[in-house]
Amino acid sequence: MSTGQRGFGLVESLVALLVLSLGLVTIAALQLKSLQGAHEGYQQALASVAALDAQERLWAEYRRAPACADMAIGQVERRWRQYWFDEGEALLAGDALGAIERQGCAFMITVTRVSFVPATYRLELPARSAERP
Repeated sequence: MSTGQRGFGLVESLVALLVLSLGLVTIAALQLKSLQGAHEGYQQALASVAALDAQERLWAEYRRAPACADMAIGQVERRWRQYWFDEGEALLAGDALGAIERQGCAFMITVTRVSFVPATYRLELPARSAERP
C-alpha cells in the first residue's frame, strides 16, 4: 500500500479559493478607484470648458459694449450659470457653482465644485483707447 497523498485535499482547495477571491476583490477595488479617477478628470475638464465658455461670453459682450464699464456682466453671468449650473440638464448641475467678478477690464471666473478646491481663471480684456489713463 502506498502512503503518499494524491491530488488536493479539501483544505488546500479552500486556501486556493481564498487566495483567488482576495485577488478578485483587490482587482475590483482597483477598477472602482480607476473609475472614480476617470470621473474626477471628466468633471475637472467640464469645469475648465465652463470657464472657457464664460470667457467667450465675456469677449462677445465686450464687442457689443463701448467700454468695459458698460458691459452687462450680470446678464452674462446669469445666462452662463443657467446653461452650466442651474438647469436640470446642465452638465454641472448640482455638482458645482460658478461666479464672475469684475475689476475694471479684468475678470475672475471661479468654478467651485462640491468638496473640491475652487478653480479660478483670470481674463483681462484690453482697455479701449477712451478707457486708458
